[in-house]
Amino acid sequence: MRIIRKFPAIVILVLVAASAMLVPALHAVKLRDWGVARAFFDYSFLVALLAILIGLATMNHRPPRLPARALLLTILLAYLILPALLALPFATSVHGLGFGRAYFEMLSCLTTTGATLFDRPGSLSEPLHLWRAIVGWLGGAMVLVLVWGILEPLNLGGFEIAEESARRVRQRSGTSDEARARIVRVVRVVAPIYAGLTALLSLLLIFAGDRPFVAVAHAMGTLSTSGISPVGGLAGGHSGIPGEIAIAIFLLPAVSHRVLGFLARRSLPGLSDPEVQLMLISVLGLTVILFLRSFLGAAEIERADDLSAAGRAIWGGLFTVLSFLTTTGFESQDWRTLQLWSNLPSPGPLLLAVAVIGGGVATTAGGVKLLRVYALYRLGLRELDRLIHPSGVGRRGLGDRLISRRGARIAFIFLMLFMIALAITMAALAATGLSFNHSLSLSVAALTTTGQAIQVLGSHVTYAALPDAALLVFGVAMIVGRMEALVVVALFSLVSWRD
Repeated sequence: MRIIRKFPAIVILVLVAASAMLVPALHAVKLRDWGVARAFFDYSFLVALLAILIGLATMNHRPPRLPARALLLTILLAYLILPALLALPFATSVHGLGFGRAYFEMLSCLTTTGATLFDRPGSLSEPLHLWRAIVGWLGGAMVLVLVWGILEPLNLGGFEIAEESARRVRQRSGTSDEARARIVRVVRVVAPIYAGLTALLSLLLIFAGDRPFVAVAHAMGTLSTSGISPVGGLAGGHSGIPGEIAIAIFLLPAVSHRVLGFLARRSLPGLSDPEVQLMLISVLGLTVILFLRSFLGAAEIERADDLSAAGRAIWGGLFTVLSFLTTTGFESQDWRTLQLWSNLPSPGPLLLAVAVIGGGVATTAGGVKLLRVYALYRLGLRELDRLIHPSGVGRRGLGDRLISRRGARIAFIFLMLFMIALAITMAALAATGLSFNHSLSLSVAALTTTGQAIQVLGSHVTYAALPDAALLVFGVAMIVGRMEALVVVALFSLVSWRD
């Protein structure tokens, strides 16, 4: 174990990936699917052997002169190299898929996007569905470790706008040994909580009526916010509304990083937490708008007195909005009821908007993030006060004390970078022959890591029908969305490389 700790971080991640291949291999053995079992066993051994050899050859390498840049490069290499290794048994087990498309599938899972080339769940065997869920779950765990172990000390990933983090980061050194020790501490804290919540949600879904295999896959898709499902979504399960209530509760760790902090014996986020406040305003406000819209539509066709449909429509809207806000992408089984009750088309643009807002910082959720939106809101209030009272003394309330002095400006810069990335991705996808609606939904899906967003505009395009050029653009956008544009800019900063 001490020798493994000396391996480079990317080698350790490869060893974890090789070990994870044994789980679908054993499941395939249980189902007597010998071809899939052999593929996973063989590649598990080969990948682990390759990682050990590389680790032994590089364990005594000289520490990097710029540890911060080395850590950011490790994140980028992880999203470039790991999907290739994870795709090896997958491509071998799915005849006619090809390595390129298998790489896309694994990259989508690892970035917790959840975009899949397999629209019909029956086209894959259970071990392969389990592998997709495991990769997505490990991708969520990797995000938490990278955020808390690497990005927080570098004052990135959303921490750059928090006043508390800005004060703390100035007191922290950034040597390679300290970074390694910090990552080990983060793993020891985060891993048990992450695995425990997944196990608890799996049990709740089993009690609600799901098969153990489906329950575990949906629990992994919930905690990682990947939305990966082996049955085509929650409608393919049997847990019903009780299962959706359980999933909604376990989506809260993606709303605020303080939830994990509470489980690690820190303060519990309350209603004074700006991320919680924005989540409640967004989810409840949009649910009311969706209900009123559907109620007016139902009144026109004389269905407004159907109280059962009205109640199911409220829950369907509430759950689906929360799911898209956390960039999970699960649709409630009653989401369709909302549309049937009013006979109105799907309000897809609203779901795209909440996906762009995203979840909490330092969570597995994607998007712009709630804390950045809050910082922009406080900036707007401050500018309005200056317009009304140019010579007045600015207020410094609780909300302002949570945001550093540069936080609002950095949040605005991030929003502009996000919009630029969105425009570039849309233009690149349109160049491959896609329509405006398809390009928009795909761009939002990639940059917010919400793979299910492809369906919200009512389009019938699928990922399997996309040309290879579009899949390439989508893959690059997934990496940018998962790493965040500000981190990518910091990585390729000319000042950093000149130093």
